[in-house]
Amino acid sequence: MKQKVKSNQIYSLLKTYSIILILFLTVFSVAVGRLLYENNKKLALQSIQSASGRFEFLINKDQEKVEEVAVSLTSTPEKIDNIYQYFELSYADYLSEVLDTNYHTDNYYYLPKVIESLYYNDSSLLATSINLTNYPEIYYSKTGSLMGEKVKQLPLTEAIRFSAILMNRNTLQPIGSLHMDFEKETFDQILTNQNTNYTIQTFVFSNTNQLTYQGSNHQSHSDIANKLVDQMAVHSKINLTELKKDYYVTESLTKSDHQIYTLIPRSEINVSTLKNTFSLFLFSLLIDSILLLILFHLFKKYVVQVEDILISIDQVAAGDSENRINTQDKKAETKQIAEGINDMLDSLQTYIKDIYELEIKQKDADMRALQSQINPHFLYNTLEYIRMSAISEGAEELADVVFHFATLLRNNISHEKIVTVENELKFCEKYIYLYQMRYPDQVAYLFKVCEDAKEVMIPKFAIQPLIENYFAHGIDFMKIENAISVKAYCEEGKTKIFIVDNGKGIPKEQMEQLNRSFKDTDLFKPGSVGIMNVYTRMKLYFGEQFEMEIKETVGGGTTIVMVF
Repeated sequence: MKQKVKSNQIYSLLKTYSIILILFLTVFSVAVGRLLYENNKKLALQSIQSASGRFEFLINKDQEKVEEVAVSLTSTPEKIDNIYQYFELSYADYLSEVLDTNYHTDNYYYLPKVIESLYYNDSSLLATSINLTNYPEIYYSKTGSLMGEKVKQLPLTEAIRFSAILMNRNTLQPIGSLHMDFEKETFDQILTNQNTNYTIQTFVFSNTNQLTYQGSNHQSHSDIANKLVDQMAVHSKINLTELKKDYYVTESLTKSDHQIYTLIPRSEINVSTLKNTFSLFLFSLLIDSILLLILFHLFKKYVVQVEDILISIDQVAAGDSENRINTQDKKAETKQIAEGINDMLDSLQTYIKDIYELEIKQKDADMRALQSQINPHFLYNTLEYIRMSAISEGAEELADVVFHFATLLRNNISHEKIVTVENELKFCEKYIYLYQMRYPDQVAYLFKVCEDAKEVMIPKFAIQPLIENYFAHGIDFMKIENAISVKAYCEEGKTKIFIVDNGKGIPKEQMEQLNRSFKDTDLFKPGSVGIMNVYTRMKLYFGEQFEMEIKETVGGGTTIVMVF
C-alpha cells in the first residue's frame, strides 16, 4: 500500500497564492474605499454648495422684490399720505378720501388695490403686511383676502418672510416696515432637486438672527436646529469649528445679511462608503473563492499524479529496485517524467549487472596508465645513456645536443600549466640552442629579463610557439646575420614582453588580419594554432587587461608585443 506524501509543493503554492490574493484584495478594497470616500465627499460638497448658491440667489431675488415694493409705496409724498390715511381713517372714510382726491387731481391711488396687484405678479407670494411706527394696527393681506384688512397682530405662518423699511424720501426717516411672505415650497424644491441620497439640511437666519427657514430633502430627526437657534440667540453666530466635526458645512451671506448654512452629516458619507466598500470586498471575495476552488479542483489530478511519482521514487530509494511507476493514469509532462524515471531505473539495473565487467576494465586501464608512465622514463634513461657515451668518447658537443633535446622532451610532457617568465625563457633558450647546432654561423639570440619580471607567472608555452614560428616561417637561411631577441620588464604595474626578429616578416594583410583577430571577442575559434593559440591562452589567463600586437621591425622582420 502506497503511503501519502507529507507535503505537496502545488498545494503550498496555491495556499501562498490564496494568502497573497486575499492580502491584495484587502489592500485593493481599502484603496477603493478611500477613493469612494473622497468621491462621496466631493459629491456631498458639490451638493451643499449648489444648494447654498440657489438659496442665496432666491433670497436675494425675493429680498429685492420686497425692497422694490417698499420704495414704490413711499416714492411720493402723496403715497405716504395715502398710507397714513389708510391707518388713521375708517375704511369708508379712507375710500371717500381716495375718491375725492381722484376727483380733484385725477390721481387715483388705492393702497389695497396696489397690494392686490402684487399677487398677480408673483405666484409664490402668500401674504403682505405693513406696520407704521406708533400705530398699533397692522395692515395684513393674504391669498384669499387680497384686499387685506387692519389687524391687531400678525398670524403665525410657515411661509418665509422678508422685510424692508418704509422710508420717507423727503425726511429720510423710517415710517414703518413692509413684510412679504413667500411660500416655503419654492425653497424646499431646491433641496429635493439635489441629485444625492444624503440628507441635506439648510438653515436661513435673518439679519436679526431669527430662524427664517429650515428645510431638508429627507426627514431628519436631528436636534441640530435647536442648537443653531440657541447659538445665534446667545452669540449671534454659529460655531463652525464645532459644527464641522459632525457635518460638512457651507456658509454664505446674502446682500440683506441673511445667513445661510447648508449641512450634510459626515456619518452618512462614512456609512455609505463602508457599505459600498464592504459590498465590493464581499463580491471580490466570492469571485476569488470560486476561482480558487476551480484552481484546486483543476490541480487535484495533477497533484495526485505527482504524489504517485514521489511515492514510487521513495520506495526505490528505500531499496525496492524492482518498483516501477504506473504510467497509465499519467498525462503530458507527468507521463514523460514517469517514463523517463522508469527508463532510468531499467538502465540502472543494467549498470548494476555490468559493474563487475567495468571493474575489470578499470583495472586494465590502470595497468595501461602505469605502462605509459614507464615508457617516458625508459626514453629519458636511454637518452642519458647516449649522452654519457658521447662524453666518454670525447664528443662533448653531441652530448650537449642530447642533453638539450632530453630537457625539451621532458618539459613538453610535464603536467605543469603555469611557469615563470624565467623558466619559459630557459626552455626557449634550449630550443634555439638546437637550431644553433644545425646552423652554427647563421643564428644569434639575446634574452634580457629584468629582475622584477623573472618571477611573473605566465601560461606554459606562452613564448616558445612564437620563437618556433620564427624558425618555421621567418628565418632566412640565405643570410648569416639571423637574430632573435626577447626582452621582458615591468613598468607602471604592467609586464611587457617584446619578441623581435630580423627575419622575412609577415605580409601586411596577414598582420592586419591577426591584429583584428586580437580584438575579436570570440576566443575559441576552431583550428586556432600558433600565434592565435598563444593569444587565446594569455587572454583567458589574464583577462581583459591582456593586450597583444604584431608590427614590423625597423629594418625588416617582425616584432610581437605582449602587455599584461
